[in-house]
Amino acid sequence: MDIQVAERVDTMVNVTVQRWGNSEGIRIPKELREQAGIHAGSMLNAEYVDGTIVLHPISVRTTQIGTYRVPRLEDLFADYNGTYQGEEWQTAPSVGGEA
Repeated sequence: MDIQVAERVDTMVNVTVQRWGNSEGIRIPKELREQAGIHAGSMLNAEYVDGTIVLHPISVRTTQIGTYRVPRLEDLFADYNGTYQGEEWQTAPSVGGEA
């Protein structure tokens, strides 16, 4: 199994799939992370192409909320073309002290 962190391979190392709880994962060595510009919390797109697992960094702008960095809603819904009516609140039963 080959692991690539970019379109062209500048560096390739062997890694071991390890069990973490009920999941399995790999650790990406520092040299590869630095070359790809990724760090803990970076989002990656993973795909299986011709017998190879390919990881592509996803560029997501974030905003600070308290101590957390989260994706911006504008970016999460950038490709959404539908409409949202938001009428559930008009037909939902009262659950507390609503006026």
